[in-house]
Amino acid sequence: MRAGVIKYRLCEQGFDCEHCMLDAALQGRGSQAAWAPGEWGASGYRLFPQDRQFTGAHAWVKATSAKMVRAGVDALAAWLVSEVTGVRLPEPGTAIKRGMPLAVLLAKGGEVSIPAPIDGRVTARNELLLSCPELVTAAPYGAGWLVDLEHASQRDRLKGLLSGSDAESLSRGQLHEFHRRVDTLLASRSPKVGPTLADGGQPLRDPRAILGPALYLKLVQELLA
Repeated sequence: MRAGVIKYRLCEQGFDCEHCMLDAALQGRGSQAAWAPGEWGASGYRLFPQDRQFTGAHAWVKATSAKMVRAGVDALAAWLVSEVTGVRLPEPGTAIKRGMPLAVLLAKGGEVSIPAPIDGRVTARNELLLSCPELVTAAPYGAGWLVDLEHASQRDRLKGLLSGSDAESLSRGQLHEFHRRVDTLLASRSPKVGPTLADGGQPLRDPRAILGPALYLKLVQELLA
């Protein structure tokens, strides 16, 4: 990921952001004049698929029946957290209120809470994540789903949710703000950073290593709040 004259990397996929479809899509780069929501991501999932709805806190819901939805995290949340080492999920039967923690993603140096997208009752949780938590980020719209929820009414479920294209537009702005905040923090620590000039200087490594995992995850959590 490039921001100003500071070069840094945000993901574990070789830290090759210049060739990352999500990064290119949300920044408006790439060969296409405008990125179309629903484009395929590098891991084989659509970045903001149109068959589900999203929240501004980067969770999604997909209707599975008249009163049931499946919920998970969107591509941007999965990409920013990237290194999930564990997941805490509510037990079936738990009543959930919109905005309260739906799941907690454990990562090196801290954790990130995912706010619930709707009111509902947990009817099932993805037990596979307890042994394979990396699925949350590897396949956020597929095998990495979090829980199934029963909701009270269709009207309440739809309140405040975003389409895939609206979620993409929101994420573009939020990613820009995230970059700005990381840039500010990196610049404030410049004596410890080393050469970062655009004329051949040594590129910086993952900002988690520079800022520290706890501070990095704090920034991610603020984005998801």
